[in-house]
Amino acid sequence: MNAAVAKLRELEAPAEAHSLMRLAGLIERLELKEGYEGEHTARVSALAVAIAAELGLSGADCRRIELGALLHDVGKLRVPDRVLTKRGHLDESEWATIRSHAALGERLLIHVLDLPEVLAIVRSHHERWDGHGYPDGSEGEDIPLAARVVAVADAFQAMTEPRPYRKPRTRAAALREIVSQAGRQFDPACVEALRAAV
Repeated sequence: MNAAVAKLRELEAPAEAHSLMRLAGLIERLELKEGYEGEHTARVSALAVAIAAELGLSGADCRRIELGALLHDVGKLRVPDRVLTKRGHLDESEWATIRSHAALGERLLIHVLDLPEVLAIVRSHHERWDGHGYPDGSEGEDIPLAARVVAVADAFQAMTEPRPYRKPRTRAAALREIVSQAGRQFDPACVEALRAAV
């Protein structure tokens, strides 16, 4: 059974069996989508839990972060493959399409999942500490902590995985880049927790 469904059962989430199957289907479709790194969500989820543990978050918070990380990119199901697999630079319209995935993901899940903290991760995982993220331009501690944790885990994993438009970075190079963005793109406390986790 899909890892997201298992996490929902652990959380005793108020979701019916058909909702659980729908979630499982969404994640399965995402992992098979052309241009999407199939194991990305599982790796982000494991790293996000490690970061959350370094921050001293509760077991229940860690489980919600684990599930939110598994679901964080589900809005990319609505992004055309030609945009996800494009090798060259994206134009402004294509960037807007990519940036829409966070809000689209929340919309896909809002009637299936009654876990506001998880929905906040899906919506806010591309917000930036300095307020220049999307979709809402939230900044600092106005961004839910769980979303800040997933943002760091997601960025680290994305940098170390191959993409159609670039080769993967080493773990050391990815960590240096994230450390350089502490206090700008990322919550400094989450960056320090990442350093300890990796």
